[in-house]
Amino acid sequence: MELTERQKLEALSLRFYQGLEWKPEAGHFYTTSRADLEVYKIVNIEDGKVFTMFTDGKSDAISEWDEAGFLTDGFGPRRVWVPLFVITPTTQDTTQ
Repeated sequence: MELTERQKLEALSLRFYQGLEWKPEAGHFYTTSRADLEVYKIVNIEDGKVFTMFTDGKSDAISEWDEAGFLTDGFGPRRVWVPLFVITPTTQDTTQ
C-alpha cells in the first residue's frame, strides 16, 4: 500500500497543523515526515514492544521497537499517524 500525495498531506496536516494526538494501537497505519508515500502498519503491541511492518507487499518482515519511545526516541518523532478516514475515501470527497 502507498498513500496518494493528498493522503500524505492530510496526515501531515492532522499532525503538524491540527495537532492530532496519537496513541498507537495494533492495526494503526503510519507514515513518516519524509518526502515519500510509504505506509507502515502496527501489527501488535505487547510486553513493552511495538511490532510493525512495511505495507509494500514485498516483505513480511516485522520490526520491533520499544513501546516507551516509539513516538519520542530516535526516529519516533518523525512517525505520522494515518487514520483510517484518511485512507478510506468517502463518497462526498471529490478532490481525489
